Amino acid sequence: MLAYVQLLRPKNCVMAVLSVVIVALVASELEPDIITSANVLAASLVVFLFTGAGNTLNDYLDREIDSLNHPGRPIPSGNVSPRSAAVFSGLLFAAAVILGLWLSVFCMLLILLNLAIMLAYEFRTKALGLSGNLMISWLTASLFLFGGLAVMDGFPRIMEPVFFMFLLSFLATLGREIAKDIQDMGGDLGRKTLPMRIGPARAGKLASFAFIAAVGLSPMPYLFGMFGFYYVITVLFADAIFIYGANQISRNPGNTSENAKLAMFAALAAFLLGVI
Repeated sequence: MLAYVQLLRPKNCVMAVLSVVIVALVASELEPDIITSANVLAASLVVFLFTGAGNTLNDYLDREIDSLNHPGRPIPSGNVSPRSAAVFSGLLFAAAVILGLWLSVFCMLLILLNLAIMLAYEFRTKALGLSGNLMISWLTASLFLFGGLAVMDGFPRIMEPVFFMFLLSFLATLGREIAKDIQDMGGDLGRKTLPMRIGPARAGKLASFAFIAAVGLSPMPYLFGMFGFYYVITVLFADAIFIYGANQISRNPGNTSENAKLAMFAALAAFLLGVI
């Protein structure tokens, strides 16, 4: 049983659920009753299941590589057979789709779209450069869209701030994914990542553009009256990290990737503080 839990990568699943929780908090303006509502709990479970299914699928497809690079993982260690992992992933995806339909047709359609994008990424675009980066950025940012759709019936205005959460998350993730590909150029054998196609310098410029675009758009939720003063103060910290990363990416892409993760956490905090 522990091996199957490890396949899920629970920490990643919980981080994904955090996006739904933040949307719920923003929707309710930090009123506690929305946090325990059936829709938010169901949406959180859907995200947990879907993320865990994707992680399991990734381990299944990368089992040969992991046998060399990560022999202690459940499949290469022999604790879970490849067939069992594939079935487990399929069951998790199916459960996410069914529960999504219980939430709303829109939620189910977004799950199916994301499932198609994830399968396309894993089987086709993972090694093809920018298209793979864009897909990962969509999958990450769409967690906010899903959270908004889950509570939209009770809080229709939630989709306005959700749009900005989605856009900022998309741009920040895109910059970070490209930075990671620059960092991993030496070990990405058999892949044609963006830095391999256009060179690390030009890829770095594109990543920097994504970070700066996120910084440029970050004040908009405050200017449009969606978030309060505390949002601006907190998001400025995230912006400073993104700007620093944009300037450092050509010299130290690994450091940029880690700093971008910190900036994204700060941005999440800014969303939360914005409704105070």
